[in-house]
Amino acid sequence: MTRQEIFNEITQTMGTVPGWLAKMDGKQLENAWASQSWFMRDTKLSARDKALVAFGAASANHCRF
Repeated sequence: MTRQEIFNEITQTMGTVPGWLAKMDGKQLENAWASQSWFMRDTKLSARDKALVAFGAASANHCRF
């Protein structure tokens, strides 16, 4: 997938390309978007439940972000 195709998909999903994604290069962008897009869509766990799990894990690990 080309950089522009990834940006088009990000824009379609999020409305705009966030700065933290726009700064990434090649494979890094492709991998980050693959995991982010999985996180944002419903699977057996809803996107909401995945966000809650991520929040709980970040809290347990004392993540600053």
